[in-house]
Amino acid sequence: MANYLAKITTDMKAAMKSGDKPRLEVLRMLISDLKKKAIDAQVDDLPDEEEAAILHRAVKTRADSVSQAQAAGRAEIAAKEQFEIGGIQAYLPQQMSAAEIADKVREVATAIGYAGGKDTGRFMKEWLAKYKGLADGKLVQEALKKLG
Repeated sequence: MANYLAKITTDMKAAMKSGDKPRLEVLRMLISDLKKKAIDAQVDDLPDEEEAAILHRAVKTRADSVSQAQAAGRAEIAAKEQFEIGGIQAYLPQQMSAAEIADKVREVATAIGYAGGKDTGRFMKEWLAKYKGLADGKLVQEALKKLG
């Protein structure tokens, strides 16, 4: 069993015992997503990177739902989705702050000799090799645009 699935399953059992229904609902949904992807891929266990990608996608989907619910004036739905985001992010590595991203973008850009838009592909290849999953892609793009 892969790390994320094992940890979430253990936490789900603890949530069942404690009667924490909102958390239990989130954990069951995550387990379902992870197992569905493993079945689709016809493997017993997904690599940790794939499991992390599934969790990141779940956070992104809920963040979109929060913004849509807030725009529609549905505070109760936004609050529920925000709670789910918090539950999912507990399993993901700590994300870099905007200042850390700016520093790391400068480092990587300097290391590869970044000279503008034509080097964006090389930059992203190097960035993902070092920091995949640790920073929001939009913040990385913004920091890169400020350099170029």
